This record gives sequence, C-alpha cells and structure tokens, in this order.
Amino acid sequence: MSEAPARRGSLRERKRAATIEEIKSVAIDQLAADSGQMTLRGVAREVGLTVQSLYNYFPSREDLITALVADAHNALADAVQTAAREQRELPASERLVRVALAYRRWAVEHRARFLLIYGTPVPGYRAPEEGPTTEAARRLGATLVEVVFGDWSAAELGGVRRPGEDDRPIPALVTAAELLSPGMPPAALGLGLDLWGRIHGPVMLEILGHLPWLGQDAEANYRDAMIRAAADIRRVREHGV
Repeated sequence: MSEAPARRGSLRERKRAATIEEIKSVAIDQLAADSGQMTLRGVAREVGLTVQSLYNYFPSREDLITALVADAHNALADAVQTAAREQRELPASERLVRVALAYRRWAVEHRARFLLIYGTPVPGYRAPEEGPTTEAARRLGATLVEVVFGDWSAAELGGVRRPGEDDRPIPALVTAAELLSPGMPPAALGLGLDLWGRIHGPVMLEILGHLPWLGQDAEANYRDAMIRAAADIRRVREHGV
C-alpha cells in the first residue's frame, strides 16, 4: 500500500507563507503606485490584518522593503542562471545574447520589482550594511560574471587590459573582483561591468518609457544591440583590449 505524499510544512506554516507572499505583493504594488510611499498600516489594511498582526511577519517597514529588494535581486539572478543553464551548449556569444534577452524579459514582466532595485531609492529606506540585500545583489553580480567569463581560461582573463595608456588596476575593481569572483583580474571585471551597462542601459530606457517609438520592435532592437556587445566581448577575448 503506497503512502500519501508528505505535505510541505504544516497547515499553519503554509498559511504563514501564503500571508507573507500576500503582504509582499501588496507592498510592491503600493510602492509602484505611490512613488515609494508604502506604509505598514496601508499594507495591513489591504491584506486584512491589523498593524499589530502584521508586525508578526515584518517588524518594521524597513524589514519588509529589505525582503522585497532581496527577493527581486534573487529572482533576477534565478532568471539569468536558468537562461544560462538552458543555453549552455550554445557558443559563448550566442549564449550571452540569450541571457541578456532573459534579463530584459524579466525586467519587462516584473517592472515594479526591477525598478525597486534599480530605480529611484525608496524614500526613507536605508538597506542594512552587509545584510540580505547586499548578499542578493552580489549573487546577481556573481551570476553575470559566471555567464560572461565562466569558460574563459586564466590566460584569456589575464590578457584583458584597460584601454589607453594607463593599465594600472583600479582599486575599486580589485575589491569588487575579490567579492564576486576571487582571483579574477580587475581589468576583466571592468570589462564585465561595461558589458552589464550595455545589457542594463537599454532595458532601463525601455522600462522608464523613453523608447515608446520602438513599439513591438523593442526586443528585436535589443537583440541587435546584444549581438554587437557579444561580438565586442569576443574580440577582447581574442586580442586582450
């Protein structure tokens, strides 16, 4: 006689998890609708809780926003990782284009969450130092570094040079490289940062409504831009600059 499959957590635990997700959903909607003016009282009222009851889930407004920011970073990292894993058999340049398209797709489908992490800071909110938001942001950064440089040899990474005459390491990039990918040459991380700007910039322009004239051609135009970016990365990989 087969046993019934075990339930995931007790009924109380599942109800609590569902309530937390509802609180987060309402909070992100309020942040998006009112220029960051979200209050626990307003969230509690919409969810159907008293403010005192909501404190059992999130002790403060800052705790709730911190959870939302960390969730958004992690969800975007998940989307990027999934795309990279699904396209791992493709040539590096094509895989990069597919991953960039996944980045854009997540942003378009989750506009409020994307702007929460990359738009205007929420008024009155200060992320905790070295807290979950920092950890989640680093995870996203490390994910993008792995997508771009995961199959590069040590010689290829070491061959990346800063353009121009000054080839001294930039101190901030030395620190960032150790945090995201210990042992990565800072010049290579600078190249990755440049690429992220090319992936991210057009998405921000689109999300903020600056490219409405592209209409249904927005994705095709973005794909073309990413093909050019991938070709530039390939050229640096082959020649070092």
